[in-house]
Amino acid sequence: MSEYQYYEFQTIDRLLTEAEQAEVEELSSHIDVTASRAVVTYSYGDFRHDPKQVLSRYFDACLYLANWGTRSLMFRFPQGLIDPAAVKPYCREGAIEFTKQGAHQILEIELNEEEGFGWVEAEGVLSGLIQLRNDILEGDYRCLYLAWLKAVTLEDLDDVADEQEPPVPAGLKRLTPVLQRLAQFLDIDSNLIESAATASPAKTSAISDKALQQAIAQLTREACDEFLFRLAKGEAGLSLALKHQLRGLFETSPLPEASRRRPVRQLLKAAQRIKEQAAQRQREEAEKRRIEELKKLAKREAQAWHEVETLIQRGQAKAYDEAVEQLLKLRELAEFQNTQPDFSQRMSQVREQYQSRHSFIKRLERVGLS
Repeated sequence: MSEYQYYEFQTIDRLLTEAEQAEVEELSSHIDVTASRAVVTYSYGDFRHDPKQVLSRYFDACLYLANWGTRSLMFRFPQGLIDPAAVKPYCREGAIEFTKQGAHQILEIELNEEEGFGWVEAEGVLSGLIQLRNDILEGDYRCLYLAWLKAVTLEDLDDVADEQEPPVPAGLKRLTPVLQRLAQFLDIDSNLIESAATASPAKTSAISDKALQQAIAQLTREACDEFLFRLAKGEAGLSLALKHQLRGLFETSPLPEASRRRPVRQLLKAAQRIKEQAAQRQREEAEKRRIEELKKLAKREAQAWHEVETLIQRGQAKAYDEAVEQLLKLRELAEFQNTQPDFSQRMSQVREQYQSRHSFIKRLERVGLS
């Protein structure tokens, strides 16, 4: 299997200057750069720069994929807009890390699957995940919980079985499209998400315009003047800073108490139960469909036997295959109706009548109808 690596960087708060674009273009001979995006791909060789450093200096988001099983998603945030204490419960060393890098905060999610996943199609994936950065800035940590959920499944169960989950965010029962894309990107077991979601309350509605206006009214004259000055200077990401300050004026829902959090073992067992229940439902639905089909066949049983005769008489390989398939359904019908003796008698007549058609008889023997 040939190696494949894909790096993509994107800006969100501002565009790259021409000078910055020129600097980014010098990072690799495999790079494609625009004012808002840079893509690097390798079928051999490697990117000789730290993606986190590149992100911190130029961009706001980075995605990395390698076909040997590594998936990475990083976001850059202006310093001070996210409380490290709120993010810390979701972090795992080497998998989910939140660090300070110069004048920015960096969230890095990196997961490694030992078996890899062959060829990957990464084009357009990062654009579909950009909204997660805004969600985190708004205090929506569902993406962090989902990343944690995947990360613990990649560790030895004996090491993590008794570990308690981090605070369960609201809204896990109804994932947004971007969260669904994240779950697909990280390849998270849907049964495990459903298991975790049982402890997730419904997500409250967004802040109303009236409440937002009331919060703005609480800002001091000095704070308003400062924001207007920074706006006039064209400061990147200013709206994020304003929203962050305004959120501090709203009441926030308390995090789940530690006593309500579940151990990993419980989440995994519940996910297995959900999987088994879903499989049982599928079996029941399949059996229901099978019985309905047999009842329909029973109403046209005589016609079905006639169709078998017609197919055999064509003397063609495809027709023989269709005849055998029809006979198998008729055998299943006989078992359903408890009329196996009648079926056996009809089969004896068929074998005797067409014993010279060796290709057809071999097909009967192959499926146990001889």
